[in-house]
Amino acid sequence: MTGDKTRRSLPLIMAAVLFVSLSLSASAQSDEDCLTCHGDRDLKSEAGKPLFVDQAMSQGSIHGQAGISCLDCHADLQKVKGFPHESPLKPVSCGQCHETALQQFDRSVHQAANEKGTSGITVGCKDCHGTHEIKPKDDFDSPTFAINLPATCERCHLEKVPSKKGTGFIGGYNQSAHFKALEKSGLTMSANCSHCHGAHEIKSVDDPLSLVSRKNIIKTCGTCHVGIQRGYLDSVHGKDFVKGIKDVPVCTDCHSEHEILSPEDINSKVYSTKVALVCSRCHDDIALGRQYGFLTSRLKTYNESFHGTAARFGETRVANCASCHGFHDIRASSDPKSSINKENLPATCGRCHPGASRHFAEGRIHSTPEQIDTAKYRTSHVVKSVYIFIIAAIIAVMLVFIAADFLRRVLRKEKHG
Repeated sequence: MTGDKTRRSLPLIMAAVLFVSLSLSASAQSDEDCLTCHGDRDLKSEAGKPLFVDQAMSQGSIHGQAGISCLDCHADLQKVKGFPHESPLKPVSCGQCHETALQQFDRSVHQAANEKGTSGITVGCKDCHGTHEIKPKDDFDSPTFAINLPATCERCHLEKVPSKKGTGFIGGYNQSAHFKALEKSGLTMSANCSHCHGAHEIKSVDDPLSLVSRKNIIKTCGTCHVGIQRGYLDSVHGKDFVKGIKDVPVCTDCHSEHEILSPEDINSKVYSTKVALVCSRCHDDIALGRQYGFLTSRLKTYNESFHGTAARFGETRVANCASCHGFHDIRASSDPKSSINKENLPATCGRCHPGASRHFAEGRIHSTPEQIDTAKYRTSHVVKSVYIFIIAAIIAVMLVFIAADFLRRVLRKEKHG
């Protein structure tokens, strides 16, 4: 009996649902209705803000392609009965669809700045993604497409938000090897802002959770430079980094942060003739040497060697710190895998000096007179001193000869008028 009543009332229920839906569709504002006003290019708010919406761009956007209407985003218009509506409208809440992205943004440095209001500007979804013309991030025309993203971030960080490290700090990325690979070569896998800093949940560099904090920078760079990360973690630096020692150098200490240049670029911090200066920042620091038990005066003793002298005169082929100790996988001399282990020195020196023997590699590079405490190294020091004396004597004799010849020419000229 109950089933018969249900079957008899079903057509009435369906008719009611159809009536309500038709009523709603009749009263709801369509996109075409909105464009009656917002299709006017000259339409502006009382404050002078343009209110024009390009129909073609809106329909071609990711939202237009998904069938999302004006009222789906501007939810406060759903209750408006008469149009034109009052303005301004409430800000669009992207989080009603993109909940995860909104939660991440709420934990970001951008939202923290919005809440403090110290920067004088506010940052929202539209500032990076656009408004009615939003494209997928893999679309060439999207402001968040890999090649376009640096310019998107720089609209604020280069022009509006001052950097604590100076005006050229952010713009330094545009000179980097990463930017050249990205924009000039079109390699979209090359590092851009979001690869290093993240997308929605960007943290301050001082935040331990930041992708570019000292705690995480090795892992962040290692996302692309996997082999280098592995070598670094096996090195003396990497082992101390894992222990949590804060004074150990990380990627940005040697290569810088934004303006990372190729080692072959003369302006690079790790250009062959500048490597010694980079290493000496730590290895000539007396306080660090005492704390961690390593010898200092490394730059001084290197500069006094033939290698250092040649490097200071611009010779790029001569050995520098990395040539002997390695680049990222620097190991202690006691490590059998170290390039400066006594068993490996002939091969290391042999890379520049083919046929180098074990005796060839016995000479000390980093040695001060007080550190030479064996007969073997005293001999090397004496030989070096003799060479310096002979070279100085030859130069002195040549200068005397030149002066005498010049004087002879002057006297001859006076004698013959």
